[in-house]
Amino acid sequence: MLSRKRQATEDEILPMSKVPRTTQRHLTQDENASPGQHLSIAGRWGMVASTLAPLCIDTVKASYNFLISIVGINSESSPQVSAPDSPRPPPCTKGKDSHRKKSKTKQPIAGPSHLSPPPRTREAQTSASYPTDNVTYNIAVAKLDEAARKRKYKERPHIFQKAYEADLAKTRQEGLDNMMKELYEIKRSTGYFSSYKTFTDLIDYRRRLELLEAHDSILTTSRSLTDLHEKTEQESNRRHSQSDEQFLLRAIERARASLNTPKPPKPFSPAFDNLRVRGELQDASIEKRIRPKAIPIPDSLPPQDEEHVRHLLRKKGVIAKCVREQVMDKDLALLKPSEWLNDEVINFYGQMILSRSEACKENPGAKSDPKARGKPLNVHYFSTFFWAKLKGEGYERARLAKWTKKIDIFSKDIILIPINHNNAHWTAAAINFRQKRIESYDSMGMEKPIVYKLLRMYLDAEHRNKKKKPFDFTGWVDYVMEDIPQQENMFDCGVFTCQFLEYLSRGEEYFPFSQPNMPYFRRRMIWEIGNCKLRDDP
Repeated sequence: MLSRKRQATEDEILPMSKVPRTTQRHLTQDENASPGQHLSIAGRWGMVASTLAPLCIDTVKASYNFLISIVGINSESSPQVSAPDSPRPPPCTKGKDSHRKKSKTKQPIAGPSHLSPPPRTREAQTSASYPTDNVTYNIAVAKLDEAARKRKYKERPHIFQKAYEADLAKTRQEGLDNMMKELYEIKRSTGYFSSYKTFTDLIDYRRRLELLEAHDSILTTSRSLTDLHEKTEQESNRRHSQSDEQFLLRAIERARASLNTPKPPKPFSPAFDNLRVRGELQDASIEKRIRPKAIPIPDSLPPQDEEHVRHLLRKKGVIAKCVREQVMDKDLALLKPSEWLNDEVINFYGQMILSRSEACKENPGAKSDPKARGKPLNVHYFSTFFWAKLKGEGYERARLAKWTKKIDIFSKDIILIPINHNNAHWTAAAINFRQKRIESYDSMGMEKPIVYKLLRMYLDAEHRNKKKKPFDFTGWVDYVMEDIPQQENMFDCGVFTCQFLEYLSRGEEYFPFSQPNMPYFRRRMIWEIGNCKLRDDP
């Protein structure tokens, strides 16, 4: 019996989904479709890969060229990529650097060769940016080695360098201290009485003065010398150099030579001995008649004057005025111990000397005290700025003729000049018309040939300007006092200078004061400036 199939109903038949076919026919039917929409997923990713591959290759090439430019090697001398026809040997390591270890610094790596397409033609191959000879390759390798050494090896001090320098400085300092102590003992044996610390400051001050004299630097006069004091404090812990040792050696040699100088031999003629003794007796009798016995310098002022000095030091503002000069409280404070004097104090003191001289000339019988010191001479005082003008600019450029427009200096007995040497040291100078000599007084005992030279030039120029003819220097000498008082510290040069000028203004031929009298003279000068009057007592 034949089986029959049951016919399916319409409800049982499943509908088929209509999937659009990816054929060219559909593409032409839908013209608004985007490019690649008709492709499958794999095909579309293939399109993206074909677009990104050249971009990645170009990016790698650009990064490689940038790294090469940083290292400092051109693309023409790159040793990493070899040309097809020129094989290169390994870099030569023999020579003066062969004993060094190979640098572990990584060399710049060339880009992958498969990313850069080879040239298609021979011309393109030769024009490519690759080295084609061994010389270029060796130069490139040398540059890379040098750059690697600079990055890796650095100049470093030896591990014991600091200890060696400290030991060397300590040994040198000990040697300088021993030399200083030896020089101090020699000076003590010749009458030096100040402390060891003051002596070391004095030696350092003298050394710097000699350096300034050697360089002969021309500086204008400043308002004060306190900057030198501050510089000395800043240099107290400085490191000594070889010049310090040489200076101390010269100082020790001079001190030993002064001690070991043999005494002059006595003459063998009895007649000469008799003449010498007779001459000494005559000199002593003459000196006794014309010069009274020196009155000792006191140690302090009277009690009422000391109280007045303390009152002046407490005063503020302007302390005193004398003609065109004035002194403020800060200037007067420089007369305290261990301070340098400035231009204002010295010029005020010189103006008082000049005023006293003019007063005595107008009233010659004013002084009648027999215990008073010598009669003041007819003097003229040049301020501290005179020397700076004369040395820095000269007579004509500084117009020094106007300084004496109403004064005839050739009619004076003596011309007093304070000198500031290189803004570091005060000395006194004088043009003595009575004695026919140019004088220089330095409390450090240093020679000042420039003082005599410039003052002679000034005298001649001034005489030509005022008298219309050259100055006659017949009989004139450059006078240097043998036993001039010496300072034993580094800050009393201004006080010595003022006292030199004051004694010279009264015609004194010698100076009875010394370093121990400086504290008294400082208090005395405070009283004199506060009262605008020079004291007559010693």
